[in-house]
Amino acid sequence: MTHLPSKATTPVKHDVLIENDVEATMRDGVVLRSTVYRPNARGRFPVLLTRTPYGRDLSVNSGYLNPTTVAAGGFVVIMQDVRGRFGSDGEFVPSENEGPDGYDTVQWAAELPYSTGAVGMWGRSYFAETQWRAAQEKPPALRGIAPGISAGGNARSGGLVRGGAVEFGARLGWGHLSAGPAEIAKLSRTDPALAEREWESWARIDRAMSENTYFDALPLRGLADDAPAFFASPIVESLGFAIDHPSRDLWDSASDRAVDLPTLHIGGWYDIFVNSTLDQYFGQLAHSDSGAAPAPYLIVGPWSHTNFSGLGGSVVFGSSANQAVLDSGQDLSAVHAQWYAAVLGDEEPDLPRVRIFVMGENRWRTYDRFPAPTHIADLFLAPGGSLAAEAAQTDGRVDYDYDPADPVPTVGGATMMPGTCAPGALEQSRVESRDDVLVFTGEVLTEPLTVIGRLSATLFASSSAVDTDFVVRLCRVTADGTSITLTDGIVRARYRDSYRTPGAYTSAEPSLLGPGEVYEYAIDLWSTAVTFQPGERIRVQVTSSNHPRWDRNLNTGESAYESDEFVVAHQSVHTGVRHPSRVSLPVVR
Repeated sequence: MTHLPSKATTPVKHDVLIENDVEATMRDGVVLRSTVYRPNARGRFPVLLTRTPYGRDLSVNSGYLNPTTVAAGGFVVIMQDVRGRFGSDGEFVPSENEGPDGYDTVQWAAELPYSTGAVGMWGRSYFAETQWRAAQEKPPALRGIAPGISAGGNARSGGLVRGGAVEFGARLGWGHLSAGPAEIAKLSRTDPALAEREWESWARIDRAMSENTYFDALPLRGLADDAPAFFASPIVESLGFAIDHPSRDLWDSASDRAVDLPTLHIGGWYDIFVNSTLDQYFGQLAHSDSGAAPAPYLIVGPWSHTNFSGLGGSVVFGSSANQAVLDSGQDLSAVHAQWYAAVLGDEEPDLPRVRIFVMGENRWRTYDRFPAPTHIADLFLAPGGSLAAEAAQTDGRVDYDYDPADPVPTVGGATMMPGTCAPGALEQSRVESRDDVLVFTGEVLTEPLTVIGRLSATLFASSSAVDTDFVVRLCRVTADGTSITLTDGIVRARYRDSYRTPGAYTSAEPSLLGPGEVYEYAIDLWSTAVTFQPGERIRVQVTSSNHPRWDRNLNTGESAYESDEFVVAHQSVHTGVRHPSRVSLPVVR
C-alpha cells in the first residue's frame, strides 16, 4: 500500500482570464465554440480540454474539476460544446463525430498562442466518451486522458442492456432530461407553436416520472406518442433505443480498446458505469504490463453517476467520501491538476496508483494496482432462507410468483434515473417484505470480511413461463438489522446463452424455456468494495423484476415494447449439491 500525497489543494499562482465563444473550425468547416479559462499572465501553459453535450457552463462541472481554480494553478482549461449542442454548429449524433472532432480540437488547442502544445483531456460520463473517441484517433498533441464514470461497450457496461434486459429507466430518464429539452429548443426556432406544445408534454411527463407512474405503460412503444421530439431524434436511433429495437442490440464504445497514453480512471460503486470504468482500467493495466503504455491510475468512491458527495443514501460514509475532501482534504480538482502537472511534464505522478473507498470501513485504501482476491468465497442458498459455506446434501426448492402487473420497485443500487429513483446504498425493507422476493441471510460474522472486486451469482431455476427474468441482489445487514443494497444483476432467460460468463457477452440466438425445466443462469453482480464487520450479516435477494430500472419481462416471450399481454410466472429456485445456487465473493485479506 502506498502513502497519500501531502498536496491537498490546487495552488493559486495567477489571476484567471475567461474568454467565451472561442471558435474552432473542424475539418468539414463546422464551427465549435468553447469557453477558455487561462492564466492572465505572459507565457505558455499546458491545456486541459473537455468536450460536452450538456453545456459548457453547466454548474456541475465545477464540483468535479473547477476550471477557475485549475487555471489559477497554471493550466489553460477549455470547455467545448460538442457538435450540434448549445453554442456549437452542426448536428449532434452521439459519438459519431467525437473522434474526428476530438482530434481537430486537440490540435487546435495545442496551437493556441498561450499553449505549450501539450494537451490532456478530462471529464465524466459523455465527456469521457469524447476522450476515448479522440484518443483512438491519436492526435499528436494529446498526452493523457482522465475519463470519469465512463461507459463502455454495452455487452459489459450495462449502459443500454444488462444481462439481456433493457436499462429502461436510465435510457428514458437520460433522453427526457438530456435529449428532450435540446430537441424542443431546436423546434422553437422553426415552429414555436409546436415547441410550446412539446414543452407542455415534457412538463407532464416530468411530473409523471417524479411520481414513478410514467413507466407503467404497456406496450412501451406507446410512450413515443407522448414525447415525439425525443423519439424522433437521431439520438434515439444511435443509442439502439428506437422503440422497436430488440433488447439484445449492443452498442460499441471506443473505450473497449486500450490507448497508448497515461490514463486516470474515476468511478463510483453506485454508478451505472462502474464496471465499464473498471474494465477500462484493467484494459489499460494489461496494455501497460505489455510495455505499450504507462500504468493507469484509478479512483473509485461510494458515488453514483451524478452524486460525488458520498451522501444521499441510507448510509453515512463520512466526510472523506466527498469528492471535495477525499482522504487528506485533496479534492478532485487538485487530483486532476497534480496528475496532469506530472503527465504533461513527462514525469511520474506522485499519487497512489489505485485509491478505492471501502464501505463498511468508510475509509480509502491505496494500492499499486487493483487488489486481486485472496480467494473466492462461495455462499450457497438454502431452502430455509440461509446462506452457507457448503451446498446442502439434499435437494431443495424455494418458490415464488412473479406478476408483471406488480413488479418489485427499484430501491437504490447502481442506477441512473434522475428525478425518479434514487441510486446508492438504500435500505431494503420495502423490497424484502414482498412475497415475490426470496431472502437468504448468512450467520452473524465474528470477524471482519473484506470483499473487493467483481461478484457473480449462479442460479439454478425453473419457471412455468417460456421466458422470464431472474434478479439477484447482494446486501449488507448491519448489526441493528438494517439491510443495505450493495450490488445487483439480472439475466433475461431467453438470452442466457449470451451471458454464460459474467462480464462477457457471446453472440447467441435467443432460446425460450421449457416450462418446469431447471436451467443454470450466470448473473453478473458487478463490483464493490465493502468490509462486513463483526455483528453484521451477508444477505442475498432473489426475485424477477426491478422496475423501472429494467424493463419488465412479460413471461410470454414477447417484448414489452410490442405487447401488453402478460402472464404470471411461477418461479422455483433450486438448491443442494445437484443445483448449487450461490453467490461468489472476491475476498481480500
